[in-house]
Amino acid sequence: LVPLTFLVLLLSLRPAVRAQRISPLANACRFLWRDYDADFIFWEVFDLVRKLFLASLVLFIDQEYGSSKLLRLVVATVVSALFLAALALARPFKRSDDLHLACVANLLLTCCFCLGAVIQLCGDDNDLCYQLVGIQSGRRASEFVVV
Repeated sequence: LVPLTFLVLLLSLRPAVRAQRISPLANACRFLWRDYDADFIFWEVFDLVRKLFLASLVLFIDQEYGSSKLLRLVVATVVSALFLAALALARPFKRSDDLHLACVANLLLTCCFCLGAVIQLCGDDNDLCYQLVGIQSGRRASEFVVV
């Protein structure tokens, strides 16, 4: 509901922002668009949908066995990696340091999901863990992730 509300607000503000005629409503909603180039005014909605997906909607994937399988981690890794690629290609931010910070944050998030998959793989089957990752046990995988 929140992303839709932000989308409706941004749709109503778009002409004023593009023409650089800031209305009182556009000024009140400045937090939604001020960090982005005029062509990427909707990036905040896109980012919010990604955050909602990773924080809550991913829980609806394979509800019966989801916490013990890799599917959730794989989907979250793919979504994070795709968003990172879109972020790097689109370059929606006005300031380059905001772009760099967002790219590093998304890269680290993707790495966390990948390392979660390593821990999941190594928790059950040490032979499979050694074959795929080269780590002897689940304990060593956890140590690898922490370090």
